[in-house]
Order: sequence, then C-alpha cells, then structure tokens
Amino acid sequence: MDSSITAATQNRKLRNVGEFLNWADSAGLDQQDVLPPAEATLCNFAASFAGRLAGATVKAKISAVKGWVARRGMQWKGRVNLGRVVSGVERRAPASSFRKERDSVEEDHLRLLHEGLDLSGKCGKDRAIAAAAKALFAGQMRAGEPLGSSPALSDFDHNTFPTVGDLLPPNNTGEHILCLPKTKTPQSRGEKVILVSKAGRTCPNCAFRHHLQVNHLGSKHPLMAYQNEHNKLAILMKSNFLAHCNDIWSSKGLLRMTGHCFRIGGTTHLLISGVPPDVVKALRRWKSHAFSSIGGI
Repeated sequence: MDSSITAATQNRKLRNVGEFLNWADSAGLDQQDVLPPAEATLCNFAASFAGRLAGATVKAKISAVKGWVARRGMQWKGRVNLGRVVSGVERRAPASSFRKERDSVEEDHLRLLHEGLDLSGKCGKDRAIAAAAKALFAGQMRAGEPLGSSPALSDFDHNTFPTVGDLLPPNNTGEHILCLPKTKTPQSRGEKVILVSKAGRTCPNCAFRHHLQVNHLGSKHPLMAYQNEHNKLAILMKSNFLAHCNDIWSSKGLLRMTGHCFRIGGTTHLLISGVPPDVVKALRRWKSHAFSSIGGI
C-alpha cells in the first residue's frame, strides 16, 4: 500500500501518526485506547486543532491515522460524528491557515521566455529550457516529472525520468505522446502525456524537435539532456530551469513562478480555450478534487 506514494508523503503520514500518539499519551490514553481508537477519541483529537489549522490539514492527519489503523488489520471507528467535528474545525479555521492561490504561467510567459532565450544558434541549454517550459504547460505536467535534481548523467534514472525514446513519434494528427516512467500519483505506473502541436512560438513539439537536433540526442539519452559549454552532455535540473525562467520574467516585471504554475496554467489555458471540462479531466493530469478548484469549476 505504501509503494504508491513518495518518501516525503510517507514521512508526512508517519509524522501525523506520531502526533496522534503523542496527543493520546498527553491525554492519558494507553495502547488499548488507540488500537483502534474509538470515535470519541478521534473526535477529541480532531477538535484539538479547532481555531488553529485548516480543515484540509486536519483531514490529512485523520487520514494518516486511518491508514495506520488499517495496516494493522483493525476496524476504523470514525463515523458521522467524526465528520461533523472535522466540519466544525473547518469552519473555525483561522485565515492564516489558508494558502494564497498559486499564480499560473500563461502563453504570454512562454512567448517572453522564447524571446529571452538564446535560440538563434547552438545554445543547447536554452533549447532544453524552451522545450521543458512549453511541454510542462502543454502537457499539464509537474516540473519534477521530466526534470531532476542532478546534472550528472551518472545520476540519471530511466525508471524515474523520461528518455528521448519515451517521446513517441507524432500520430496522424501531429500529436506526440510522452510516456512518463514515474509520476507523483500513481508512482509505479507512470502516465502518458499528450502534447498537441500548435502554431506559433509556444508549440512544445517544435521546441522538442529543435532541442533534440541542437543537442544531438539519441533515443537512450535523457530527454532533458543538453550540450554544455564544454560540449559535454549534462541534464537540465529543475532548480536551474526555474531560476533561468524567473530571471527572464522578473526582468519584464512579472512575478516569480514555481514549477506547479506551469501545470495550473496549462489546465486553465485548455479551459479558457473552450475545451470541455470533462475532456480536460479525461487527460488524467488532475485528480477531480484538485481540478475542480481551478478556474472556479
């Protein structure tokens, strides 16, 4: 059950369970009171966060405890009363517990990026940056799906990040399919990302074609590799990619963006362009509860 989530998510769940056990200990409860916890115990635990945390945060803590109980083959006793308490906690959440909605990358960002990069000659790194930016936007991808944290070829893991061979040839409508070996959810299966060709400077497939040509990449090379200033292959890092993008955008007076802003922007663009919401959902790039918060859907 734990193999489908990241180590960071697993650690967060373990911290939440630890927090529950510490709370139970401070409340004078013993093992028989928490394995499994009675609904009244769960209600008291949830109520302890009233006025301090957002409802979603409390739900995540309860969910972690529920998973912990299930892994021990015990019955979960949280029912209607627990749901009511969590709803009450949600209503009392302080304003400080809500995150500001993230900004999103727009097509104008991609055009400015295109103009700010050195795409006239043989700058392999800028070609890689252009391809990554346009693909993240068009494919509603998380930046960490194609981009890693190390520039070294020796650190590249083809089970985690795509190779050139994972970018399939165009179909009869000009679309490319990018097969991601691993995604945030579900991690073990990966996903297929549809990259639609379009006119103008924001086309991801044109950007990839130029990127692969300039950097002389073969099918087994990392998809986001490039020829550095020493004519050696290096891998474009997520941190370096975002820094370069933000340097260009900041010089134009635009806000700094995170990797997730490409994903949000790509989805928003599809919706604004008139693509039906159910079609966008069918692309399998969002879970329904997250998708519904974009664009007021």
